[in-house]
Amino acid sequence: MSQDCNGLFFKEGTLLEYTQFDKKGKEISKNSHKTKTVSNLEGKITAVIEFTTVTDKETTVSSEYKVLCADGIIAIDMIRFFDNNQIANYSSNDFNVEMQGNLLEFPNNMESTVNLNEGAITVKVYNNDIKIVTATLNISNRKVLGKEEITTSAGSFACTKIAYDFESRIGFLKVKGSGVEWYNKDKVVVKSESYNKKGKLTGYQELTKIN
Repeated sequence: MSQDCNGLFFKEGTLLEYTQFDKKGKEISKNSHKTKTVSNLEGKITAVIEFTTVTDKETTVSSEYKVLCADGIIAIDMIRFFDNNQIANYSSNDFNVEMQGNLLEFPNNMESTVNLNEGAITVKVYNNDIKIVTATLNISNRKVLGKEEITTSAGSFACTKIAYDFESRIGFLKVKGSGVEWYNKDKVVVKSESYNKKGKLTGYQELTKIN
């Protein structure tokens, strides 16, 4: 456990940069994950991560999430997996955003774990205490598919490959699909791909820089 709890997430100042692409490989946005603080309370290590998405030169959406490490499990707040592009139009000071979700768990021995827990998050946007929009994301059927080496501009990584199904909703628009993610030994996402309900690629994201 101590080795995993000393990973990238649990080093203050660590900055992970991701680039999001559409299905044709065109860059859509960038997002960064910076470890602000790390605390240890009775053997539970908690990192607070600042999550910032830049969709264009003028639109920036920021939030925070937690990563916990205890009892041989790393657990990541579902806020980490929510696409901030969905609420980019509500990034001004006129709006207040509330996020509530559970934790996705990543055991040390993921390779010997077939099924992983499910996740859910609800995001509500308010303007002067009036709810403007609600967005939800549900992740289910998380399964470990095996090991693969993934290379991005950030380097080459031995990864565990995980597949899952998702359902997202914003307002009256509902989208179902599936995804594949590759995690390195620190349980950091190196690459992720999204597919629609027909199994066609809709976009992907890669870890492009580590500072």
